Amino acid sequence: MGKPVILCIDDEEIILQALEEQLVNIFGEEYDIETSDSGADAIGFFKELKENGIRVPVVISDYIMPGMKGDEVLKEIHNLSPGSLKILLTGHADIEGISNAINHAKLYRYIAKPWDKDDLVLTVREAIKSFLQEIKIRKQNEELLLLNASLEEKVKERTAELEIANAAKDKFFSIIAHDLRNPFNALFGLTDFLIDNWQDIDEVTKIELIKDLQSSSKLTFNLLQNLLDWSRSQTGQITVRAVAIDANKLVTETIGVLKKQAGNKCINVKNFVPETTLCFADPNMVSTVFRNLISNSIKFSNHGGKIEVSAAAVDGHYEFSVEDNGIGMDKDTRDKLFRITEKVKRPGTENEEGTGLGLILCKEFVEKNGGSIRVESEQNSGSKFFFTLPISQS
Repeated sequence: MGKPVILCIDDEEIILQALEEQLVNIFGEEYDIETSDSGADAIGFFKELKENGIRVPVVISDYIMPGMKGDEVLKEIHNLSPGSLKILLTGHADIEGISNAINHAKLYRYIAKPWDKDDLVLTVREAIKSFLQEIKIRKQNEELLLLNASLEEKVKERTAELEIANAAKDKFFSIIAHDLRNPFNALFGLTDFLIDNWQDIDEVTKIELIKDLQSSSKLTFNLLQNLLDWSRSQTGQITVRAVAIDANKLVTETIGVLKKQAGNKCINVKNFVPETTLCFADPNMVSTVFRNLISNSIKFSNHGGKIEVSAAAVDGHYEFSVEDNGIGMDKDTRDKLFRITEKVKRPGTENEEGTGLGLILCKEFVEKNGGSIRVESEQNSGSKFFFTLPISQS
């Protein structure tokens, strides 16, 4: 890109030479002084300068010229470059012409011929100063707009983070205040009943009540386990310790843990994960994911239902699926499942209670291990949860 240009326009050669000589002596080091002997030539040359990215801080034009008059020329140049400062130089005082230049070209200054050299130089110097100041202000405004946009974006991001944090806090206290209290109330009720009526209860009823105690204790323990895992995850106290995992073995162990829960509803849980399935992830986290997904499927499956756990290699990851033929869910429920800011709490097919925390925990643990999770489901047509984990290279 060349030096900025001061453009002089006059139909008299002697005037152009005088302007060029006087301006070169003062501004020649920083600016090219260019001349045009007609309005049409000047406009064409100005367009070339603009296309080449060359700035024109100042345009000096005679008023009386063949073809286009000075005010018309300056108006055209103003349309091309509103920021250029326009000076009208003439020996014929024409109020209408000056008025047109002021109104349509934002005329900077009118100088009468014959001009005073010092006055011309001072006018051009002040025009350049105004031009550069305008560029500086415009650049600062652009920077401020960008800064404001950046700050607005940061405010939005921070607001979203605070909303999630508040939702997490609300979820935490809701679980403590209600979901965790209810199972303990049931435990207290059963133990109080047994203590008060032990001598009057037959052996069969005692065994059934003790089984209820065991079942309620396990559910409460699972809830506590999820709650503690989730709180550790929220406070950054949980670390991913990825190792090679035998996924088939892990699923088999998880099914064993949930055997009683599935057996109560005569639900058949099948492990179709191939024995050669080795993924690279934190085994405790993955165990929590499988436990929550299979437990969820049991909860929302009808008596005598079936659940299948499978795996397939997809793009450098294993994609695991937990599929049931239970009651499924509608789109509104699907869209809210993995979001802490949404309240998703549905009773199971036998009125089993839940907190909605398990799936949120699944999402966090899967993503911490480099995977993703999603669901496919329709109302009354079962659900199929998918999640991915990296394939182990060992």
